[in-house]
Amino acid sequence: MKHVYLRSCLALLCATSLAACGGSSGSLIVKGQITGLTKTGLVLTNNGGPDLAIDSGATSFSFPQLIDTDANFDVQIKTQPTGAVCTMVAGTNTGKASFNINSVQVACVTNAYSLGGSVTGRSAGLVLVNAPDKLNITENGAFVFGAKVADGAPYVVTIFTAPSSGSQCSIANGEGRMGTADINNVAVTCP
Repeated sequence: MKHVYLRSCLALLCATSLAACGGSSGSLIVKGQITGLTKTGLVLTNNGGPDLAIDSGATSFSFPQLIDTDANFDVQIKTQPTGAVCTMVAGTNTGKASFNINSVQVACVTNAYSLGGSVTGRSAGLVLVNAPDKLNITENGAFVFGAKVADGAPYVVTIFTAPSSGSQCSIANGEGRMGTADINNVAVTCP
């Protein structure tokens, strides 16, 4: 009689432990890798279930809700991060899962914008830099650097080579952090 009571208590303890960690609804973990996430606001879901908020800088994720053996999974991006776009690779399986799922990939790219402005004065031979991007200026007027700057990234426009006249140029609005739109107010003045 004592052994029956002990076995019953042990069985109840195991069932309670499994239920507390989600074991009663499944036994397989759905998880994956994240690349390029530098912004906040990314939210994932699996099979339309509860939201999984992902922190900025995260490189992996794991859903706390387990799925059943032979169940489908469908990981979706519910909310894109602010200032970036993420895409899903291998997020859906319409076959039957029999092992933990760790093949889901989320690739994120931060939005980037143009950096430019205008040059006035003697500009022949002027070379501007927003590291590592160099821009040769051949005439007065508007300019735009070839490489875009990521949302939230710093930029610093400097003079790499002064005009051949030997005069010193000045730069206004040449440094800051990229916002959510193109910047075209960098003003370079050469006497």
